[in-house]
Amino acid sequence: MKTKLCGLAILLWLSLAVESVPAQIYSQNIIGYVNTVFWTGDTLFNNPLEASPDTLDNLFDPLNIPNGTTVSLWNPATATFDTTAEYTGGTWSADLTLAPGTGARLTTPLTFTNTIVGMALNHDGSLFTNLVFTPPPVFSGADGIYLLGDKCPVADTGTDLFLNVIGRLPNVGEQVTLLDGAAQTYATSTYLGNGNWDSLPTLAVGEAAFFKIDSAPEPGVFGLFSLGVLFLCARMQRQTRRRQGA
Repeated sequence: MKTKLCGLAILLWLSLAVESVPAQIYSQNIIGYVNTVFWTGDTLFNNPLEASPDTLDNLFDPLNIPNGTTVSLWNPATATFDTTAEYTGGTWSADLTLAPGTGARLTTPLTFTNTIVGMALNHDGSLFTNLVFTPPPVFSGADGIYLLGDKCPVADTGTDLFLNVIGRLPNVGEQVTLLDGAAQTYATSTYLGNGNWDSLPTLAVGEAAFFKIDSAPEPGVFGLFSLGVLFLCARMQRQTRRRQGA
């Protein structure tokens, strides 16, 4: 997915004074817009701004959407896309809600560009007002595969994908799978530990990815070594008892 953040990434409406009587009211919200290219075929995307309401009717410009475009939601319990809305005749078959951070798959017969306008949120979903990044709470769902994006309109690379979306560093063996919309190919990155990946993942603004969540980290080299030592000690103890009993 090709995404552009316009106007220095975000148009800042900081301390926008609105005159009232007897005092002034100031808005501290950061307002912006994001242009996203949806390629012919599939695109994994995430609503990058709080559009209020975050529905398909409000997020997508009806003048740009090709007939037959569909948006599908991922169900991690069944590991399938089981909820789909189709755009035909100027309307969606279901006006789905896509809150920031919710990943979805858009399938279109023709490439088109869409613009979303709204308020910027922090990684934790609060309004981004003081230019200080706040991580989300640690993910507490069951192990599985989830389609997610960053609530904050910034690009994430490496371990920042987990820190800014899942709320913690990745465990060894956890994975991120991204879709290259232009090429229509998937690429999976596996975390190896100590900040290293087999291939470094980057999540663009407004992009979603499949996160393979394993809450219990796989045993590392030290853990395997420790298990080996314990096994060896237990074996030596059994051999000693046998000799003593002989």
